[in-house]
Amino acid sequence: MPTDISRSEGCTLTGVLSVTGFLEGAVTVIHGPSGCTHHNASLLHASLAEIGDLEVPRLVSSNLQENEVIFGGEAALEEALRAADELRPGLICVVSTCLADTIGDDTAALCREKRSTPVVHIPGAGFLGGGFSEGIKNALRSLLTLSSRQDRISRDGEVLIVGEKNLEYEAEENYCEVARLLSLLGLHPGIRFVRRMTASDCARISSAPLAILRDPGLIEVGSDLTRRFGTTVLPGFPVGPDGTLRFLKDVGEAAGINPLEAIRDEEGRLDDLYARFDDLVGAEIRIDSHHADPAAVAAARTVIRQLNMTESETGTPLRLPFDPPIGTEGTKRMLHLFRRCLGRA
Repeated sequence: MPTDISRSEGCTLTGVLSVTGFLEGAVTVIHGPSGCTHHNASLLHASLAEIGDLEVPRLVSSNLQENEVIFGGEAALEEALRAADELRPGLICVVSTCLADTIGDDTAALCREKRSTPVVHIPGAGFLGGGFSEGIKNALRSLLTLSSRQDRISRDGEVLIVGEKNLEYEAEENYCEVARLLSLLGLHPGIRFVRRMTASDCARISSAPLAILRDPGLIEVGSDLTRRFGTTVLPGFPVGPDGTLRFLKDVGEAAGINPLEAIRDEEGRLDDLYARFDDLVGAEIRIDSHHADPAAVAAARTVIRQLNMTESETGTPLRLPFDPPIGTEGTKRMLHLFRRCLGRA
């Protein structure tokens, strides 16, 4: 059953496509009405254009009509699979929609049939309450089935990055910051599951002994990684100054590396950062934590204390970043935002 019943964040199907759309060499078949495909293709095009990406994921619709609603849509799905296969993909992802599940099509059974191209079924119907986040988890958990312990090829120092938010503005900046922090420990990112990885790389998911989730909401995916492959999983990207230092400690300990030198280096970097924003010291401010992400609020209050800023009802309002600040670089961007709010050079 879905664990997230909020529909305000968006459709379950859109959540699935935010993952499979970033799997290079794959085609996604949407088993449902053409309207589901059209709506999501438009949404993805607009969202990707906002972040400077003009590519549109390859989508094929099974185009269910009234006839299929009455007599079943499995033949339409077979036709869509043939059309997808003609595109010569490395993988076909089949996403079932609300309508396909409502009329009772056995989409999973069709996807299990032996074919020349690998096919994976991903539940995308949200009619029982699933939302966007549920779709992301469904996609990641389904794609894990493409790997096995037998596929494991150990690569020294490689860390699996899981569940990046492919439609967010700062996805690449956040990835670079995590990569920088890992480098302080002599580690490096391996597969980005799933962002700009090839469909064939799905078989390598089991290889990394350590994985880092984009955020704690993906803990079920992490549990699957541990259960299936024995992977050690850390629950989220580092948020704010405290989270950054804790991240170095946790990753070091998980990888069997003494993190003290890396932590000291990062503490020095944070001190330098605060010094660059000493014009904010003592400012009287107020932050609106209503509806704000708790992790962003906690990170903001850490830097407010460091800079001896004062919270009061009459202080200058500070905007918080939409997503929590990742690492020291994210904290720097948040401080630039505070400086703009305060109108200081």
